[in-house]
Amino acid sequence: MNKEQRILASNVLACEQRVSKLLYSVNKVRPFFPLLEAQLDALSDEQEESIDALILRYSQTVAMIQDHLFRGIAYVEQEDISDKSNRDKTLLMEKLGAIRSAEEFGTAAVLRNKFAHHYPEQAAERLERLNLIIEESDFVITAFADIQAYLKRKQILPVA
Repeated sequence: MNKEQRILASNVLACEQRVSKLLYSVNKVRPFFPLLEAQLDALSDEQEESIDALILRYSQTVAMIQDHLFRGIAYVEQEDISDKSNRDKTLLMEKLGAIRSAEEFGTAAVLRNKFAHHYPEQAAERLERLNLIIEESDFVITAFADIQAYLKRKQILPVA
């Protein structure tokens, strides 16, 4: 295994751990959803903390896939992405077969960005985003499984 494959393998392992935590958070908060405005205001501190953990884990997972796995796959596939936008990288991953849908992954990335720029006065928009997070988390978890299957199918990394 060359240096780039070792880095990619390390990033896949780190992402796998993050996905495991994301799945835990999704399962913990799933009973609260879909949220209504009255429910949002009545959440306990523990429930809010669980939702915050879900948002953080979702955001970290999307970022890790986009920033580390996509870059690593492109490198080992000898694709130059030095001047590519995140959208272009996502389209490349779809073209290579690492993910099923660049459009759907783009939606996940947009949601991540919206959580990163949350403002308290935008309660209605936040509620809408929160109600999307379960579905989008399920998609991100599936996208990671697709990436793992791609890496195995292409024999990019040794099978553990």
